[in-house]
Amino acid sequence: MVKECTTEKSQNYHKQASSNISITLLLSFLFNILVIFGGLYTNSIAIVSDAIHDMADTFCLLISWILEKASLKGKNDKYTYGYQRLSILSAIITSVFVIGASLLVVYESLTRIFSVVSPDPEGMFFFAILGIIFKGISVYKVYNGQTYNEKAISFHLLGDVFRWLAILILSIILMFYNIPILDPLISLVIAIWLIYALGKTLIESFRILLQKVPDEYDLRKLKEDILKIDNVSEILDIHLWSLDGIDLILTCKLKVNSNKKEDITKIRDDLSKLSLDYDISEETVEFIFD
Repeated sequence: MVKECTTEKSQNYHKQASSNISITLLLSFLFNILVIFGGLYTNSIAIVSDAIHDMADTFCLLISWILEKASLKGKNDKYTYGYQRLSILSAIITSVFVIGASLLVVYESLTRIFSVVSPDPEGMFFFAILGIIFKGISVYKVYNGQTYNEKAISFHLLGDVFRWLAILILSIILMFYNIPILDPLISLVIAIWLIYALGKTLIESFRILLQKVPDEYDLRKLKEDILKIDNVSEILDIHLWSLDGIDLILTCKLKVNSNKKEDITKIRDDLSKLSLDYDISEETVEFIFD
């Protein structure tokens, strides 16, 4: 059986990501319209404020979709690795944007704790149901995505689902008990969770840009396996890094004790087999002869 090429697999992941994000973008846009009209109809400033937040989310999703789409462009003479890293850039933009928005929510929540505003529980209940449905479908589309862009978006949307679920529960409580301080407290908890979750995604995205060895790979073990190849005497230099969180690149400089054509071909073949074992999509090797 022929093993699927990692680069081809990566392209499939990015194509699927582009499709998934386009669906979440459409759902987010439709939800924005519903919430804006709903806020005006119920005369609820809280719901209108949330609509403004969701409009910013939609703009963020639009940027993510554009960059994910652009990441599918192939290699050329100027960008020899292609544009796959635009997906990582999108993950960073999404993470920074949502972390910034969450910090504003933290500030607003703390302010409202000391200056409580009574929300409209009936309006909150109705739009919480809509929010759970729309955001739930969106999370379903991107939650199992393989790209860091989808992971960042899924945390963001999952935070929205939790927020609307909390609003649903809160609206039911407020229909029977006047405890308006629960509104900012729940918002504060969700905002802190989002900052933590997306902070991890942001750090991992920066690690990819810095060409860090992926956590699931042991460079020491890879070196040992390379040195087991016949006629390889020393590893002078080696780099193992991820292009976009999916494709893995290996570059190395090897000292070999034979310059025979058949021995060099055998080393290349063995190294290619080893790359398949490590799911490396592309390896570049330089030979230095003793």
